[in-house]
Amino acid sequence: MNRHLLLLTVLLAFHATVTARQTDPAKSPVSPQKAALLERLALTRPDTGRVHALFALADFHWRKEYSLDSMISYGSRSLALAKQLKYEPGINESANLLCIAYTKKDKYDNARSLLPQVSKEQQVRLLIRIGEGFLFSPGLKKPALDTALTYFTRALQTARAIGSVEWKHESLIALGKYYFSSEQLQKGKDAFLEIIRDLQQSKELSREAHIWSELGKYMPDTDSSYRDVMWAHGTALQLYRRLKDTANLYSVMEDMAAVNMFHYRFDTAKAQFLQALEWRKQLGRKKLYPATRALGWLSFATGNLEAALEWALITEKNEQELGDPPSAYNKALLGLIYAEDGQHLKALSYFLDCKDAVRFLPYFIAQRVTDEYIQLGQPDKALAYLQEMEAQKPPKNPHQEQSIAAAKGDVYAALNKPALAGQYYREMMALDKPARQFKAREIMPMYFTVTGAEVNYKMARFYVHQQRFTEAAPYLAIAARMNANSPNLFYMVSNLRDIRRLQYKIDSAAGNYQAALEHHLQYTLLNDSIADVAKTRRLNRLQVEYETEKKELIIRQKDTEIKSANETSQLRLDNLKQARFIRNISIAATLVFLLLAVLFYRQYRQKQRANQLVTTQNDQLQHLLKEKDWLLKEVHHRVKNNLQTIICLLESQAVFLENDALKAIESSQHRIYAMSLIHQKLYQVDNMKSIEMSNYLPEFIQYLKQSFGNTNKILFQTEVEPLRLDVCVAIPIALIVNEAVTNSIKYAFPGDRKGTIQVYMYQTAGEAVLEVADDGIGIDEDIKDKTLNSLGVELMKGLSEEINGQIEFVSDGGTKITVRFTPNSLFYPTFQSEKEKEVSV
Repeated sequence: MNRHLLLLTVLLAFHATVTARQTDPAKSPVSPQKAALLERLALTRPDTGRVHALFALADFHWRKEYSLDSMISYGSRSLALAKQLKYEPGINESANLLCIAYTKKDKYDNARSLLPQVSKEQQVRLLIRIGEGFLFSPGLKKPALDTALTYFTRALQTARAIGSVEWKHESLIALGKYYFSSEQLQKGKDAFLEIIRDLQQSKELSREAHIWSELGKYMPDTDSSYRDVMWAHGTALQLYRRLKDTANLYSVMEDMAAVNMFHYRFDTAKAQFLQALEWRKQLGRKKLYPATRALGWLSFATGNLEAALEWALITEKNEQELGDPPSAYNKALLGLIYAEDGQHLKALSYFLDCKDAVRFLPYFIAQRVTDEYIQLGQPDKALAYLQEMEAQKPPKNPHQEQSIAAAKGDVYAALNKPALAGQYYREMMALDKPARQFKAREIMPMYFTVTGAEVNYKMARFYVHQQRFTEAAPYLAIAARMNANSPNLFYMVSNLRDIRRLQYKIDSAAGNYQAALEHHLQYTLLNDSIADVAKTRRLNRLQVEYETEKKELIIRQKDTEIKSANETSQLRLDNLKQARFIRNISIAATLVFLLLAVLFYRQYRQKQRANQLVTTQNDQLQHLLKEKDWLLKEVHHRVKNNLQTIICLLESQAVFLENDALKAIESSQHRIYAMSLIHQKLYQVDNMKSIEMSNYLPEFIQYLKQSFGNTNKILFQTEVEPLRLDVCVAIPIALIVNEAVTNSIKYAFPGDRKGTIQVYMYQTAGEAVLEVADDGIGIDEDIKDKTLNSLGVELMKGLSEEINGQIEFVSDGGTKITVRFTPNSLFYPTFQSEKEKEVSV
């Protein structure tokens, strides 16, 4: 009996039914880069080329899409193939990428399992990766730091044991970072100095200069460590001067200038940034905006809005000239400038456009967006923005938590909800000490935070608005004492002005009229300075000049296009003259060829009559082949319609069934639909022997998803490489997918549990692999050795045997079913076409 008919008989015995639906599943957009990588993978042979293709896809998911699951899937296949080929570079890079993904997902057991698979030298690399996973975990908590130390120490011991100087140095750098994060400044310096002593002995000046520069970058930047930081950068600068390495000179000079700027040594910082800019120009560097952007921030920090705007516009122009995307830092600076100038709507547009903000900047931007919405009288929009921000990027350390609390306090104060505002302001104050401690321990911190002077000012302002002057006074005194130019945040003259205004109100309420008068006088002077009409005019002039220059640039581009069009027109005229000459020559040549053609015509006619008989016979054969194809399409169409009729009959029967009988019917209907969809695909294409699984499986899985009412809690991930399977192989595979996915939907996520179901199909080492996995409650580990009273499991086992495949069940944090089989037909040979026979002969 035909095996399809036999299977259908078994399914009918269980009375299966479900509503048959023709769906057009929404397809996820695939970027051109990813599509190219998938095509490259499909075209590669199972050699080192495929290792590189798989690694490129894993790397793409890491750098572009940040999809850790896909990264692990492709990375694992890359590693497995590289090991099979004994291709060491592929093993090393794949293991490194997998280690990154596992540590990001907190799967440290998986990361550690990679260690025995690589050489001792590469083990050091992976140990450092694992240690950094703990070192850079949110919060810098002591248990994580201690674990990081264990891995860094083990890496250093291994590097010394194998005599690898390179990895010894990398391990010492990692240890130095650990010591800096755990507030052991001297030990951190000692780790870097040990590297420097080695490099001095080997007289590697360039490498030594680099390590001095790295020491300056990684050392915590506090008032007490300022001299050490500048000593490290200064030593690097001297070495690069000896080497006449101007390219690294300007980089180190910019690092030194940044340190001075954040320690409010503005004159020194400005001179250093200008020197770095000049060196960039001398080297012919077109990328000037790192220095010009810093000069813009420096000008803003010192209250020179005019210079800040000029440098920011120069930066924006340089980015446009190079075709680089506008940086979030420059857009944030422009937003601050326009906010200080009272152009709140324009400032808001710049802040909202900072989509690529990184590290602490998102929370800094959140505060500024909140301020601008409040200034525009829209605190409700500010609150909605904050809530969305907090949901998308939950705060992970005291800095970020303090920023959110401060912004919420401002919003609720603007909404006239003092109780809620006070609650968040007090939370902001409670986080101030942990936030400052966190900053002191963090490696390469950002300075856009509200710690210190600003939080005290916000508390004082809140109490003044509540007429609670006595409570406001101590906070305002701290804010004034902490220095207007705090290293934690750029303060403008307007901040000093606002502090004076609050001091005036507090002293007036306390009856200290002489002090109040002095504060009011200082407030008036600062306010007049900010409201300087001439300064405002200069700012407006800069904006107009910049906009005019942009328009002139557009006009010049238009002129260039017109000139190009005129040149093109002239070229066409020249081409037309040449074409006329060629035409005349061609006419003469044609007459000659016509005479020659007459001579060959009779011979051609004789040959044509001889071939006409053969052509007639070929036409008859083609007609018969077309009739056969249409007949086969009709057969598949009728089979599909008959299966749909059976589904409808079973659906009608299901109305009178319940409990186990109804479940059996529902399970079997999916199996019938799997075969029905295959027959539908066959009569829709010219090749009726095989099915393209990358088109079929996503549609079938979408059908299964819509067939159940509880799949909103389940995320489906489907990645199927281009792979054509014969019908006799495709149907068992489709039925296996049906059983595996249906079981996951029904049993893997009981109650309200959420999860993910992944379906992957790919080729490796001459065989095809189907993987269906979920992260649900899992199944019995020994299921592959047991005989279960489950039709679904028995069907999967039987179907895999039918295609000479191997099926494997694994339960580790969920269930994973893997089927390995030969993708070529196992049931009938593939005959050569006539053309192939001619070629082979």
